[in-house]
Amino acid sequence: MNRPAPRVSVVVCADGSTPFDGLTAALDSVLRDGDVHDVLVVVDRAPRLRDHLRHRYDDLVVVDNTRTPGLAGSRDTGIESARGDVVAFLGADCVAHAGWARALAAPFDQVDVIAVVGRTEPTWPGTAASALPDDLLWAVDCTPRWRPDGLVGLDDVAGATVAFRRWDLLQVGGLASGVDAHEGVPRGAEFVELCLRLAADEPEARVVSTSSARVSRTVRPGETRPRSVVAAAVDRGVAHRALRRSVGGEGDSGTGAPRGVTFGRLASSAWRSFVGRRRGTTVLAAAAIALATGHLLGLVRGTRIGLPVDQLVPLRSATVRR
Repeated sequence: MNRPAPRVSVVVCADGSTPFDGLTAALDSVLRDGDVHDVLVVVDRAPRLRDHLRHRYDDLVVVDNTRTPGLAGSRDTGIESARGDVVAFLGADCVAHAGWARALAAPFDQVDVIAVVGRTEPTWPGTAASALPDDLLWAVDCTPRWRPDGLVGLDDVAGATVAFRRWDLLQVGGLASGVDAHEGVPRGAEFVELCLRLAADEPEARVVSTSSARVSRTVRPGETRPRSVVAAAVDRGVAHRALRRSVGGEGDSGTGAPRGVTFGRLASSAWRSFVGRRRGTTVLAAAAIALATGHLLGLVRGTRIGLPVDQLVPLRSATVRR
């Protein structure tokens, strides 16, 4: 007997700085998807935006962030307010392609899958000259072409398009927005930390990727500047080192240490770009050095990924909607 398809709740988070046109494009793309059970917009400290969305849309739920200010609190509010079996997070600057929700939910038929990530394709601002080399797409929250479908490492779990079982999220406290997470969660590693908690009681836990769940992300002009790319590489390096320390070595499982974005890959890509006289050599080399610098910083600081379990509490289910 075939199991019924899981119901998918889509959570989109926004605040006063979110471009309205991009947000409505994201919401419209999801509302066109017949595979979605409900769509929730969580608005963080922006009552005018909340009221505008409620006036514009009758077929989605708009709620205020009732937890700590910021993206983690908004996501936890969305988890509490969702009604589906699977919670799919979509970036407010992303447009979902047809079949996105169904593709994200499908791998949860396998009980050892704790998270599913989709493929995020960049939409570049201005001319094509703004584009980054493929090996740096992760720096703008997009997916490099070399990332395979199937089993992936935790560093591939990003917020542009990722899904979890709602019951799992409720049990482990979601993004732990009620806890001071500064020490236990390096910048950009919020979903990594969440996956480590989800995997704590599941020795065979896996994170999988599917290119069938596609979204397009509008890259802001400032994100492609060398300074922004270098900063993203340093943060990634710190998170890599913290993850290695937290899981005890390199590992090769779905919850093991990162295997994709490495100094060797970036340095090799920079060399090939230099030899081929292609654009991007300088930023690739700078990113490789910045990634190594981040590793060193994480090593010196003794950075780990992990929050005190005794301070985490399950989220509330079914927050009253307004």
